[in-house]
Amino acid sequence: MKRILVAIVTLALTASFVPVATAAKAQNNFSITQKIVYVGLTPKDQPDFWTAQEEGTTTETSGQTMLSYAKSTVDEAITFWKQTTRGKMKFGTSRFVIGKAGTAIKHCNDSADKKLAMKIAGLKSIPIGTHLVTVNINDSCGYAGLGEQGGNSLLLKSFGTTTLIHELGHNFYFYHSSLLTCDKSDFTKFNATNCSVEEYGDFRDLMGNDDWCPSATLSATQRATTFSTPKALNLTIGVDTTVDESRMSTDRIVYQFKYKTIWYFFEYYIPGEDRCMFISSFLDKPQLQVRMAGPAWAKAKGSAIGPMLIQRRDADLPMSVVNLGPDSLEANMVLTGFLEGEQFQLPGAPYVLTVKSTGTTSAVFTLTKS
Repeated sequence: MKRILVAIVTLALTASFVPVATAAKAQNNFSITQKIVYVGLTPKDQPDFWTAQEEGTTTETSGQTMLSYAKSTVDEAITFWKQTTRGKMKFGTSRFVIGKAGTAIKHCNDSADKKLAMKIAGLKSIPIGTHLVTVNINDSCGYAGLGEQGGNSLLLKSFGTTTLIHELGHNFYFYHSSLLTCDKSDFTKFNATNCSVEEYGDFRDLMGNDDWCPSATLSATQRATTFSTPKALNLTIGVDTTVDESRMSTDRIVYQFKYKTIWYFFEYYIPGEDRCMFISSFLDKPQLQVRMAGPAWAKAKGSAIGPMLIQRRDADLPMSVVNLGPDSLEANMVLTGFLEGEQFQLPGAPYVLTVKSTGTTSAVFTLTKS
């Protein structure tokens, strides 16, 4: 039997469930060993969906079943979260259960699928630290996955590795890595009228995007705000600050600054072929990225808004910061960070960011009162 996986794994993600604060604390507790119970629902017209061998074109793919593929995605997801938490998160042995033919129903009812999966797995309740992964390829809601914010279950239609990682992230209380833009790149008018938030906007972050970028990671800001791995360091106004490229090799990965109800986060990003920087509209240069969290009007834009990456357009700036070649077709470069020599008025705060240097491994910047 031959199936095409690509059509399954490229669907758009959707927002997570309403946050469950009590469950979130339990699921995020590093002292609890996490466990995945994976329930595959089976279409009525494909009773051997999970067990039939794939007709691969190479030795590596031939003989693989959908169940073996599912197991590999779980292994990869576990490896990702172990690395993301610097080994603090522990996982027990995963359990896989396949429902009989007819359990994968063409409907849009995540609650019914969850209850059915619990019954198939023999669970009257879901223990703390256990994550019930229910896969229904016939789900008709239109999303690739649905994660329970701070909870212990998730539903998948697409069962690629990055979709599973993303939805588990919601169980671990991660919100979407978002994007913040303001009209004509004017962040001095920082309000709901002039600015907008794209909930899935952080292009290289697994909580902001999905399958198209298989080598995506999580921004240091996301890890700092949710797991404190790394721990965000407080910066001092008027003092030069050095931030390293975020490869979890030092403690100077991300710095934070709070003004009233808004938090600002600063991390250094060095693009490369292994970091999903093959989109020509994004500046392929080392850059100091600035993310924000806290504005009430931004939270109102979506139920799962996480740290917002500031994005501008080079064409909106008084002076271009991009040196384009004579043959370049890109006339309106999207900027997701700040380069050496740039100054930027922080949105919603009376402080100016000055980027003093962007080296091969680290950047130096300072905040001064405006």
